[in-house]
Amino acid sequence: MKKPDPRTLTAIPPVVTFATGADLLVRLGLAKNMTREGVRRLSKHPEWPFGPDRPYPYWPLANAEVMETGPFLDFFRNHPIVGRGPDKDPGGRRSKASAQQ
Repeated sequence: MKKPDPRTLTAIPPVVTFATGADLLVRLGLAKNMTREGVRRLSKHPEWPFGPDRPYPYWPLANAEVMETGPFLDFFRNHPIVGRGPDKDPGGRRSKASAQQ
């Protein structure tokens, strides 16, 4: 397996995908944890800056769509991530009443 260039672990890239954007948010401390699916979910926000009829386009690159990093980070700085985070009980929660039955 090819070893990653160490510069890519610290530098801010000019564009990000949903996956690399999620990694960048964690690296910069804008999120405790984030996945590409989390970024996709947040892209439904009414003020999301990317897409048709939005200020910034998604750019096709290879088999992915990329976003300019500046507006991507600005969105998350202006809309801090608040939420319950990952599911702490993946088995599902049961109420005490249903557990006693």
